[in-house]
Amino acid sequence: MTYSRSIVSFALLASLATGAAFAHGAPPQATPGDSGAPSFSDLDKDNKGSIRRSDVPKDVDALKELRAHFNEADTNHDGKVDKGEYDTYINKGNTKQPQR
Repeated sequence: MTYSRSIVSFALLASLATGAAFAHGAPPQATPGDSGAPSFSDLDKDNKGSIRRSDVPKDVDALKELRAHFNEADTNHDGKVDKGEYDTYINKGNTKQPQR
């Protein structure tokens, strides 16, 4: 009987510890979908692997800042924004500092 209580107690403690570990896990990474911006593939309609300012729709609120600061998003200054540049730019406002 004592052995059964020990197993149940251990199982209860383990499940509580697991729940606490999940509660304090790393925050999820932001994605373009979190910002309300369309995915890069939605904008790269001809599958060139990059977009130009003219490919960015004017009527999407989540992309108005990208249109205004397109040259800032184009970090390699080739006149186009590739998927990596797009994701970096879209996610820059969504990164949160961990609470201390």
